[in-house]
Amino acid sequence: MTTNHYVETDCLVIGSGGAGLRAAIESSRQGYKVALVTKKSIEDGSTFLAQGGVSAVDPARVKFGEDSLELHIKDTLEAADGIGNPEVTKRFVERAYEIIGFLIKSGVPFSNELHQEGGHSRARIYCVGDYTGKAIEERLADIARENPNISIYENHSAIDLITTKKLDKNASLNRCLGAYVYDSENDCVTTFDAKATFIATGGAGRIYLYTSNNQVSTGDGIALAYRAGARIANIEFTQFHPTVFYGYNDKGRSFLITEALRGKKVGGILALRDSGEDSKVDFVKQLGYAEDGSAATRDIVARAIDREMKKNGLTNVFLNATPAVTNKTPKEIAEGFPQIYNKLMQLGFDITKQPIPVVPASHYTCGGIFVGLNGEIPEIDGLYAIGEVSCTGLMGANRLASNSLPESILYGLLAAEHATRNMSVREQRMHLPLWDTFRATKSRKQDLVTCYWGEIRTLMWHLVGIVRDEERLNMAKKRISIIKEEINKYYWDYFLTSDFLELRNITQVAELTANAALWRKESRGGHYRLDYSVRDDNQFKKPTIQQRSVGDIV
Repeated sequence: MTTNHYVETDCLVIGSGGAGLRAAIESSRQGYKVALVTKKSIEDGSTFLAQGGVSAVDPARVKFGEDSLELHIKDTLEAADGIGNPEVTKRFVERAYEIIGFLIKSGVPFSNELHQEGGHSRARIYCVGDYTGKAIEERLADIARENPNISIYENHSAIDLITTKKLDKNASLNRCLGAYVYDSENDCVTTFDAKATFIATGGAGRIYLYTSNNQVSTGDGIALAYRAGARIANIEFTQFHPTVFYGYNDKGRSFLITEALRGKKVGGILALRDSGEDSKVDFVKQLGYAEDGSAATRDIVARAIDREMKKNGLTNVFLNATPAVTNKTPKEIAEGFPQIYNKLMQLGFDITKQPIPVVPASHYTCGGIFVGLNGEIPEIDGLYAIGEVSCTGLMGANRLASNSLPESILYGLLAAEHATRNMSVREQRMHLPLWDTFRATKSRKQDLVTCYWGEIRTLMWHLVGIVRDEERLNMAKKRISIIKEEINKYYWDYFLTSDFLELRNITQVAELTANAALWRKESRGGHYRLDYSVRDDNQFKKPTIQQRSVGDIV
């Protein structure tokens, strides 16, 4: 490992998805220096892969009685399954259309047609074909690159936050002072000294064997914040996307098939067979899983697929969006979903002529770092969590489709405004200690990392997956605890690598997820237990909170 470095800045942003880019852009516009660090390239933020869109109620549609703020609030709270925060939801819905204006001004070319996705009672989804996230990510990344106040550090992985409590356990206030960050290209650790730090690292989809998430979604920010003393809320609520393409894997990521194909605008259905009359029957509706059938919310549809696959010994089900079952022509399907159409054509499937083989996969982390109304972390001054890494109270037990992109971009703004308002009242900065390699004397063995990585993801999929029970959760908790102890030992003995940092983080988040799922003895939203299959509002209509200083759930 080479000589370590020191960077002094006003704002440190960890992560380059929509939330991180918005926070960086808004902070820089106030004249502050921003250091934006990202594990891969700046365009590899978790926003990039979002095929769906941005939900918002158009005031013009309200005027003509075609939609209302009240309906969007109602849809969001219903999806949240009893533990969504009404105050947070109301503010989000009231400000969501501002996000559309900001993105249009930033150069995002939304189409004129609004989509209606599962769980939404009206068409209110703004899209750019089937690659909305990519369009947003690329435009905001370009704006960040052009801003002289933003310094971008690619191929940099956060190791740990630096706080006053970490430097002095007797400190009266726990304040975030920056972070230690590993530069994989130069094999060194940089100490980032910042007045305000934003965690915008995305979710934790890659703690599971099958996921629609990209390589960076390893729960880093959740683990960082937990180790620093922040509260982690509702982490048991993993949203499993019902439809990723079966048989395709790109470095651990499956190819997602947007639910807009089975939304009411298109009318695609989920079938148990790919030919004959069965291929035209919506089994989700026919078998009584949901009145809305394949257009129901993701948790219902994912469980329906999981159950039918296990019951019938199937490797997958089929998403039929051909003209035989939809109200769209082949041209409309191909032009409306160009990314999916072209990708599957490359793989030998014409979605206008044949049903698509699909399976569920982990997709969105509904819980995360517990934050206040502006993304601030109450336990640690000067620290913010924004985007999927956070738990604002909007998602509750289950995310309503297309609410995550506008939430992340709104909270990027709110957090930046809050941070810059309070920048001057923070104490004068102190010079921080450089990273110490401690007793590390060995180079890390990649096969060891790969072994643990595979074991964690496999046991999470089978034991803490779409359906859970006490026996499986206890098995998972026991094994994760052993792996975590072994990893912590190796952490001090070996030099750093990016892969090992991610392994350390997914193990921590896996443990938090298993703990929370074991505690919540009910079924709600994205958390379903075979041994407690009904919702229990008397005991569990509250968030699940875990905090390192307390140790157990409180």
